[in-house]
Amino acid sequence: MADTQRTRAAILALFADNVTGQISAQDLRDFLVTVMEAEFAYAGDFWKQPSPRQISTDRTGKGWIDYSQQCASTCSFGNVMQMDGSGAWIKASFNGDSLLITAIGIALESYTQGTSTAKILRRGVFYHSLHSNAWTGSIGRFFCVTSGHGGSMGRGLDTQSETVICGWPEAMQSGGMSATGIFRFEPGWGIVMQTA
Repeated sequence: MADTQRTRAAILALFADNVTGQISAQDLRDFLVTVMEAEFAYAGDFWKQPSPRQISTDRTGKGWIDYSQQCASTCSFGNVMQMDGSGAWIKASFNGDSLLITAIGIALESYTQGTSTAKILRRGVFYHSLHSNAWTGSIGRFFCVTSGHGGSMGRGLDTQSETVICGWPEAMQSGGMSATGIFRFEPGWGIVMQTA
């Protein structure tokens, strides 16, 4: 039987007082896949941030991922997304207005508007080899949401006024090579303001 992720209520029902010994091995496997997602390949992964050495497949991410999300705008892998007022995800574009800042994440695949199966990385690392050129020479430098350019980010500050920090390119990737294809997504929940 396939291991199945279950709701909290279903798990609690499986693990009733068990006075007659009806909790099966399959119930325990279902519990495990419910509380420990597939990104956690090793026991220690559950308690630490993902390492860039654990990600070697292009166009993938590891960390805090929200699954089965509603995507309200067409986007590509690596686009910065923000949650709109309805709880759906759209390409981030704050246009210098800090009042528009909501939850932000990274699209982990390309999606069309109306998709309800989107995976959104909320915090962690993602690998996109096509970004290597854009991130060259940027190890340890913050990248920000680029206001007015939906879903994109860039190094340095937007000249329009204010923006949100996304994170930075990692120094190493799987195999120990110096690289800029892996990005540490750590939204800072702060506003960076350009001064004249």
